[in-house]
Amino acid sequence: MHMRWWTVPMLVAVLAAVMGAGCGEEPKPAAKDAGSDSAAEVATDSGEPADAAGGETGVDTVTPDGASDGGDPLDTTEEVAGDDADAAPEVAPDVPPADVAQCATGTDCAGKLTLSPCQDALCDLGTCKAIPKPFPSCCNNAGCDDKDECTTDTCDSASHQCKNTVDPLCCSGKKTLLKSGFEAAVTDGLKSSDAATNGNVQWQPSTARAHSGKQSLYFGNACKTYDNSMSPDSGCKPAKTAQPVATVLASNAQFLPEGKKAHLVFWLWLDTEAPYANQFKPATCKTACPTGASCFLVNDVAQCLAEKDVLTAQVVEGTKMTQVWTSMAIGKTTKGQWQQIAVDLSDWAGKTVKVQWNFASGSAFKNDHEGIYLDDVVWETVCAQAYCDAANPCKADENACTLDACHPYVNGAAGSGAGACLYGKAAGCCAADADCDDGVACTLDACKNGQCANNPDPAKPGCCKSAVSLYAPFDDALTGWTTLQQNSATVGWHLAPNGGEAGGALAFSNEEGTTYDDPVLSDDVGPKGLVCSKPVEIKAGSLFNLLTFQLQLDTEWTGVAAGKYVNPPLAGLAKYDEFTVVAMVANQPTVVWSSDLIAGTTNGKWKTITVALDALQGKTIQLCLGFDAGDGSKNEFAGVAVDELAVKVACSKQLCYLDGECATKKCAACEAPKCDATQGCTCAKISGCCEADADCDDKNDCTTDQCAAKVCKNTKKPDCPPPPPNP
Repeated sequence: MHMRWWTVPMLVAVLAAVMGAGCGEEPKPAAKDAGSDSAAEVATDSGEPADAAGGETGVDTVTPDGASDGGDPLDTTEEVAGDDADAAPEVAPDVPPADVAQCATGTDCAGKLTLSPCQDALCDLGTCKAIPKPFPSCCNNAGCDDKDECTTDTCDSASHQCKNTVDPLCCSGKKTLLKSGFEAAVTDGLKSSDAATNGNVQWQPSTARAHSGKQSLYFGNACKTYDNSMSPDSGCKPAKTAQPVATVLASNAQFLPEGKKAHLVFWLWLDTEAPYANQFKPATCKTACPTGASCFLVNDVAQCLAEKDVLTAQVVEGTKMTQVWTSMAIGKTTKGQWQQIAVDLSDWAGKTVKVQWNFASGSAFKNDHEGIYLDDVVWETVCAQAYCDAANPCKADENACTLDACHPYVNGAAGSGAGACLYGKAAGCCAADADCDDGVACTLDACKNGQCANNPDPAKPGCCKSAVSLYAPFDDALTGWTTLQQNSATVGWHLAPNGGEAGGALAFSNEEGTTYDDPVLSDDVGPKGLVCSKPVEIKAGSLFNLLTFQLQLDTEWTGVAAGKYVNPPLAGLAKYDEFTVVAMVANQPTVVWSSDLIAGTTNGKWKTITVALDALQGKTIQLCLGFDAGDGSKNEFAGVAVDELAVKVACSKQLCYLDGECATKKCAACEAPKCDATQGCTCAKISGCCEADADCDDKNDCTTDQCAAKVCKNTKKPDCPPPPPNP
């Protein structure tokens, strides 16, 4: 490029053209003056005329695309500075005109897109687009892969947040040869060689049973048997067309690293024909039975019977097949439960092998059992910390939801105790919502803090209907209620016609309702009594059971700060002035609520009490109300009044009802447990509480701010001038 000198008018024209292009619009030629050619107007300061035809006359003519007619791109910034330049000016991408643009920022896209919980809205050059939220937000497990071989990456379906759980058995260089929960693919790399006579009995994904997730791999048919004469079209009835079934389910061949232990672990649900030992008595045959057969007494005749309907696990090396497990070891059934099988494959280190499962019914008879389910199959090398035996027990992983015991290998040497630390889930524990599926369509299944919660889903029609099982307004009479264990002639449970919020109430006091003091009793014995309802059934199913009542409690705890409530005041003493709600089930009492939850008093005011009765679902109970003064002193208070008592069926439930239910929650120094209807037990800041002087800053320069015994003190400084008078 030749160096050029530019006049001010020339620079203005060129810059205007280039700046227009930079704003996303095509640069326009300068307007012509009347009777003149625009090219002729461009001249150097030396007076050299421009070539209107575009020829070389000492100046490159600027064309609409920003390049010179001589082929040299023009960078105005560098040219103005007097430097050579080679790069063409950048042209911004097209932007929709202002009158058709959807947005200027992402917030403008609200309501214009349908977003999943793991998506955000983006305004891309005036167009609203859905983009994935950044990690740890997720829609599926694949979005949680942290590229760490030692973590299990899952997406929680409730919170749409990634959980990357460290595998305590993982080690550097660990090799996983096969791993499947059969959630996506049919066999996940396993191939079956089913006999042609199997018919409709095949390996197939099934949602009927699963150890984890939603699916497992099932060997059977749509009638949930391995009788191939049965089909839904015939009402799943057996026919004479039944044939024996046989199958081999095999992995691909894999090389096992030298110098490393390896194992195969799988979960099994099995229901097949019972062993002959369960059906016939053992006998002694004249001729020794061949391998795989045993002698039994059949119709009073000793016969050699070869066991049928047996599932085996095998290791295949070339043409050599070695059986490493047989279902005979568990009686050919898992008894309706999932069972974990662990097989030691360390003997094949340094060799190329495949693993396989083999099953053969042997006949067409008694094949109406459910069959075989496999799930959570893992074939892997074993880290040193995962191997265990009698001398090397498993280390506790400090996770209450896992089993720390050594899981023995089914083919381990007798007495060696050799096995693997598998840290399987303990009963009732969960890692994801899918682990909590109770098979009930009317429940919402969720995993919270390692524990399953199966709550009614009132959004589904027909799943729940509100009802009242017991209602007692206590306005007229104590019909159906019985008083028990009363020890006073003047104080006890009775109907107070005008003692309720509206009308009558059930009261524990003297007849006047003024006190529960009885001077006839000794000082260390106070009035007490129990009043019980007629039997009431606590409903079972997709619902919640609640007891609600209005309570007015005026006791010796009235006026005492809740934080100072300690009952009994000294260990070993009886409780004072306690009101309880008791459920009697087959004459066995269970306390379901206590006035401890409200610090022993309502301070004479009416308070709504709600008690969850879900633990008693399906049972018939008597509901009993009890009061015990504990001793004969400080009983001059008004006592107890109960009104509007009801046992209800509800379709929704709060996580807690009273602050007292949260007493065991651990909170910071200046926080107290608090019940939140939707969040459950939380921690709330204690008003006026402090931990340091800085917490007490009142933004007043005329005070000294101090924290003493967790209480703020803002003391006025003696030398501080008084505030100016108001004008």
